[in-house]
Amino acid sequence: MRAQETIDFQLRWGWTKLARLYAGLAEAHGISMSVGYALLSIERGGTPSTKLGPRMGMESTSLSRTLKSMEDRGLIERRPDSKDRRSVRVFLTPEGVAARRATRDLVIALNSRLHELMGHDAVNQLLRGLARLNELLEHPDQLIPPDWNPQHTTITS
Repeated sequence: MRAQETIDFQLRWGWTKLARLYAGLAEAHGISMSVGYALLSIERGGTPSTKLGPRMGMESTSLSRTLKSMEDRGLIERRPDSKDRRSVRVFLTPEGVAARRATRDLVIALNSRLHELMGHDAVNQLLRGLARLNELLEHPDQLIPPDWNPQHTTITS
């Protein structure tokens, strides 16, 4: 089997190209892709900062840097959680809400264009397949073939 015939290759290759497209479009609007993801991930009633990293697939150090940048630009504000003073919630400012709206509109427009170019049936089939893949990946132990027996070898120099 060639690399191009594997699911992981096509996912990685496609995501890299799509991420590059999004990054370029985001930069044209003066934001980074990570800021765009954060804008889309913060809920109206605020979001605990500890939930943003996992939601965005971002490590805490990168998230901290992104949130600091957003705070410096006036896109977010951090406030103590009203129910748990030890926790901090992240809220969008009015400027953040406007930036979120622009980011959301970009994502919707790009997805609409993909629907036009690929066809609705192909997009729906792709989405169903990816949803099923994500279900399977929730239990990765099921994906390992029962007869798989890797050879443990040590590479020496």
